[in-house]
Amino acid sequence: MDRMKTFFKYFLIFVGFYIISQFLIDAYIKTSYHKITEYQIDVNEATITIIEAKASRENGYIEGKIKNTNDEEIINKYMVVEIFSDSGVSLGKEYCKIEKMKPKEIKDFKVLFRYNNVKSFSITVISEEEKQKIDSEKRTELFDINLKPNKTVENIINEIEVKRN
Repeated sequence: MDRMKTFFKYFLIFVGFYIISQFLIDAYIKTSYHKITEYQIDVNEATITIIEAKASRENGYIEGKIKNTNDEEIINKYMVVEIFSDSGVSLGKEYCKIEKMKPKEIKDFKVLFRYNNVKSFSITVISEEEKQKIDSEKRTELFDINLKPNKTVENIINEIEVKRN
């Protein structure tokens, strides 16, 4: 019976420690985010309302609602969120696809990003053709390997080989 009481005490201590540590972790995560208050929305096709925009040192998110204010459907468009640093330098762009929105329809969106020192953002809308053009212009290789012979490099290699012999 004493073993059961001892086990129960250790179990309660463990559960208490777990609950306290989870509470402290959640409190730390919530306080590590700061609000992003500077943003620009340049969209004619819809009305975009930002509900919450927060960033930490490493990542962040933007939550909001988009409402189609036109009398036409919005089909295959992309919402572009460009992220800026403290000095106004573009850190990158995130894309959120708008498949289909009927007139007066409202949808929620959430954009996640992983950039450092985020200060502000801007939102625009582009067509699917513009997105495909952007994707086709992106370079996929890290290094541009020039396969044409370079005379200077060949001369240096030849000199090294002559000196070695």
